[in-house]
Amino acid sequence: MNLLEMKWLPVRRADGTQDWIAPHQITERDNPPVTLAAVRPDFNGALIQFLIGLVQTAWIKSGDDWSPGEMLLEPPTPEVLQSRFAPLRDAFALEGDGPRFMQDLSLSAADKPAENEIAALLIEAPGEQALERNTDHFIKRGRIGALCPRCAAMALFTLQTNAHSGGAGHRTSLRGGGPLTTLVLP
Repeated sequence: MNLLEMKWLPVRRADGTQDWIAPHQITERDNPPVTLAAVRPDFNGALIQFLIGLVQTAWIKSGDDWSPGEMLLEPPTPEVLQSRFAPLRDAFALEGDGPRFMQDLSLSAADKPAENEIAALLIEAPGEQALERNTDHFIKRGRIGALCPRCAAMALFTLQTNAHSGGAGHRTSLRGGGPLTTLVLP
């Protein structure tokens, strides 16, 4: 399962239908995607940041000038996006041998936490201390027993992007904690 090739992004298309797309399909012109349509708002917020970061990284890695204004007026085709994303493919493998998507390779064996429930990927999941003290009054343990691979990828990226510092048994996110993001639309 590679997140640059698999259709894992939930979208609503111009005609109102819901669909799954691969990242390079975000600029399709025939019945285009008009919004992300994940089942959770925090997933939608993280996914838009994922797409922005992916496009920026693909252009920077290629050495071409990055002109977001021009790209907004004339978005690259899905074929152009797919070719730009191709060199990044290895960093987006969710399954398999070797390093995986969003894996922290700097952890030593002593740093590695014990296995957690799948629900621990959700930001509001009670932490280890809340479970030990039985203080998970509002967000209960055991609510989520499984996630499909698409949802697991969304949950993993959302947590890695927005996790706050301390309390829940995971490291602070890439952005330093807190999911406050402002996207300005033209």
